[in-house]
Amino acid sequence: MSEFPTIQQHRSCKVLLIGESCKDEYHYGVVNRIAAEAPVPVFQYESQETRAGMAANVRSNLVALGVVVDFVTNLPDKLIKRRFVDTRSNQLLMREDIESPVEPAHLTNIKGYDALVISDYRKGLIDSEYIREICLTFDGPIFVDSKNPNLSHFETSILKVNEQESQLLTQLPKNHQLITTLGKRGAAWNNQLFAAPPVDVFDVTGAGDVFLAALTYTYLQTMCLPTSIRAAVFLSSRSVQHMGIYTITRDDVAATRDFIKNN
Repeated sequence: MSEFPTIQQHRSCKVLLIGESCKDEYHYGVVNRIAAEAPVPVFQYESQETRAGMAANVRSNLVALGVVVDFVTNLPDKLIKRRFVDTRSNQLLMREDIESPVEPAHLTNIKGYDALVISDYRKGLIDSEYIREICLTFDGPIFVDSKNPNLSHFETSILKVNEQESQLLTQLPKNHQLITTLGKRGAAWNNQLFAAPPVDVFDVTGAGDVFLAALTYTYLQTMCLPTSIRAAVFLSSRSVQHMGIYTITRDDVAATRDFIKNN
């Protein structure tokens, strides 16, 4: 089956997700004036919301697609992304990153999973040599989104990088598939371009997480990488039309099937 599955066709699957999580804080307010003591805007606070970001956003989207997820991550308080948003313009004014040391993950059991998903934000959870052994011994597809320019330890993996990250790569594993996301142009794999639908881009936060989740889910349902990339391109394009990190909906799933049929 190479078509995106309907809800009735959905096959149950279970994945192991490894990756760093953060708290995504959104502080909303308005700017009416410039400070008297320095040429900077004065932010008048109105409200706040907190969401689970980074690898936790991958998990949220996998779960929304019906995947059973075992999640190995850090305490979210270790990593905080604090965003300040002007409510009149919906413009991001500033982001403050707060980071504490993250201990490397050491797994005791990697059996019984349909896929391994690694969301490596390079904050300390993913130990290179340890994850190399995991990749070499895992019996199933491995999906990786990593900020590390040296990807040699992700042997036998399906690797996803964005265009800027692809230009910084220093080393790749011997056996791999490399997918490069290209923003509004879609994604590239194996000298093929997978075009994205034209949309109004509102916020790209978390689009890569949606891509990784959609890629994993669709591949487990279809075992077809081109179909999986098309679905991931489409669903990540849906996410950028919303402010902040986004979780896939049933309407998105239905629209994805139509998109793949016509592309």
